[in-house]
Amino acid sequence: MRKLIFSLCLLLSLSSVVNAQKALKVGETLPNVALLSTAGTIYDLKAQKNTKGFILIFMTPTCDHCIAYEPRVSALDKKYKVKGYPLVAIGPYGDDPIKYPFDAMPAMKKLAKEKDFKFPYLSDDKFKYTWLLGIKETPTAVVLQKTKAGYLIKYIGRIDDEQNQKLIPKNKFVEKVVDKLL
Repeated sequence: MRKLIFSLCLLLSLSSVVNAQKALKVGETLPNVALLSTAGTIYDLKAQKNTKGFILIFMTPTCDHCIAYEPRVSALDKKYKVKGYPLVAIGPYGDDPIKYPFDAMPAMKKLAKEKDFKFPYLSDDKFKYTWLLGIKETPTAVVLQKTKAGYLIKYIGRIDDEQNQKLIPKNKFVEKVVDKLL
């Protein structure tokens, strides 16, 4: 019995170590992202031509901080899409309307239409990319640079240093990273 309990404890601790190591970090390469969009099609980063990389924003329809950032997210897309770094939003709960009815695909579609998003809004199937990139809160930005091997992760973190939509940020983290890449 002791051997069984010890084996189970060892197995659980090893599995948590393995799971903790799966999140990619800045400097590592993400092979691709391909997810269902609010337009009803699969959006595949590799299929997008004439890009130098992407700005991913993990956001949900009901998060107060995401709502406050919507104008800044749209402004990032407008500013950098023409420079080869289009924005792609990802909803972590998009594929589960039972557990997350206010953040799933129907709510994402409604938000994208109401706000007239000019960028794709994708549903993360079973949190695949949310966990792979270690996303723990929304909104979180990821800046990817296109390489032959895939997409080099250049940044994971906040969009800027000001959550209050009425105030101007002093440090625009995403813009600094993308401007350096250009």
